[in-house]
Amino acid sequence: MTGPDQPRCPLDAMHGQVVGILRRTFQRRRPDGALPRFFHEKSHGCLRGTFRVEPPVDPALRQGLFAVPAEYPALVRFSSGMMADDREPDTRGLGIKLSGVPGPVCDGAPAGQQDFLMISQPAIPTRDVTEAVEYFGKIDGARAITPLTALVPSYLMPGFRPWRTRWQYLALIMAAIRAHLRGWDLARLTYYGVTPYRLGEGAMLYRCQPDPATFARRRPRGRSFAERLQATLDDGPLAFDFLIQPRQGETDPLDRIGVPWTGPLLRVARLEIPPQSVSALLPTGDRLTMSPWNALKAHEPLGSINALRRTVYHASATDRGADPLFPTTLSPRGEV
Repeated sequence: MTGPDQPRCPLDAMHGQVVGILRRTFQRRRPDGALPRFFHEKSHGCLRGTFRVEPPVDPALRQGLFAVPAEYPALVRFSSGMMADDREPDTRGLGIKLSGVPGPVCDGAPAGQQDFLMISQPAIPTRDVTEAVEYFGKIDGARAITPLTALVPSYLMPGFRPWRTRWQYLALIMAAIRAHLRGWDLARLTYYGVTPYRLGEGAMLYRCQPDPATFARRRPRGRSFAERLQATLDDGPLAFDFLIQPRQGETDPLDRIGVPWTGPLLRVARLEIPPQSVSALLPTGDRLTMSPWNALKAHEPLGSINALRRTVYHASATDRGADPLFPTTLSPRGEV
């Protein structure tokens, strides 16, 4: 037992250290006095959609949300990770908030909600909490977040010794640059859940990939991500396949982000987004909080990075005055 004079749990101390860095570096007040999110502040579109569950064939995988066929209203937010300028390479984000979902939820989560948070890369710069503390420590207090700031040479090459280069981090940077040069079409990107989640008694990774048939004849038009997303939707609906990758055993690590898992990908749902304005629901998207911990117990986030995200997302929502348990119920018309 620890008393008030005893040191905190080392993980709690590391979580507090990261939150302090994020507040100093990413949460500068906007001209209107409001505080932004730590990450994914810039929205490119907030859309209503439908999430259609198609349970897997294997009964052992029919857990939680994927137990039975169903349809759920979805609020879908496209965003950028850190950069405010669309012309700069960055990781793009896809957040999906489902409402009306039955079942027990994680402690502190709002009933009836299931959030999925994904990025356009299969991994993140840090594989565990220790690396996260080191990475954010390198950019602590940066006056502006730019591609050069995010590069962090001292993190890429610890001690500037080439044999200690963090190749995963370098690969992520190069992948973001290549994706940026190929085009600015958010509807054609594959989005990855990156971190593991419970799947009943097992675990899973998940991802969302576009259905090529929905935009085979479309050419995105516009000078920004939002304009191109709007032009794509003006040509017709969008569809994404939602896939899970069940854990096969100890060879699929739960706490080393970026190590590929060995199992097959299985489609368990389809996200459909009808033509609509990409900006009409932006006020809704800006004021609500999406969190990996807004989830069913059957899909509880796993691993140290997800534990850190619980602290970070709660702090970000509290600081900017958003309710971390935002009680969203999305009607078929997209109204909140």
